[in-house]
Amino acid sequence: MDRNNPQNILNSANKDPIVSILLKYSNLTNTQYESLIIDYLSINMSDIELTYTQKALLRSKKVSRGSYSRSLVQARGNIISSIYTILLLMYIGIYDSYPFDEYKNLSEKLREYLSIIDSNEPSRQRSVITRIETELLSGIEKLSQNKNLKPLWYHIISHNIFIK
Repeated sequence: MDRNNPQNILNSANKDPIVSILLKYSNLTNTQYESLIIDYLSINMSDIELTYTQKALLRSKKVSRGSYSRSLVQARGNIISSIYTILLLMYIGIYDSYPFDEYKNLSEKLREYLSIIDSNEPSRQRSVITRIETELLSGIEKLSQNKNLKPLWYHIISHNIFIK
């Protein structure tokens, strides 16, 4: 398989079990994710600038230029909204630095996973994928539990923030 071919990279990413888990619980639809990946690959892996029509043809389901463009705009909007949501939660004190240390730990596990994928050892990959899937799911679940979030009222009172 040609690892420099955007279509092969996209097909490989769509079959990745960790991508499936992350995408399932993310703020992106499969279509938005695919459009975002195509856009990223066309900008970062090619010397030739692709038109939106050409990018639309790379989607797994052939769509119009307009449909591709809309899904890309929606994906970017969802990413920006997610960033603002995290910043808002930090600002009002629901998240402090602790959860971000946990996110860093989870992202390091993903890097470990990628290095194992590149090692081309299928038996090792399977066991590591299962372990990392479990660690990711439990880590993300742990971060989303109420007991790990500061009480909102505490921060509102201590910083005189009033919700209208």
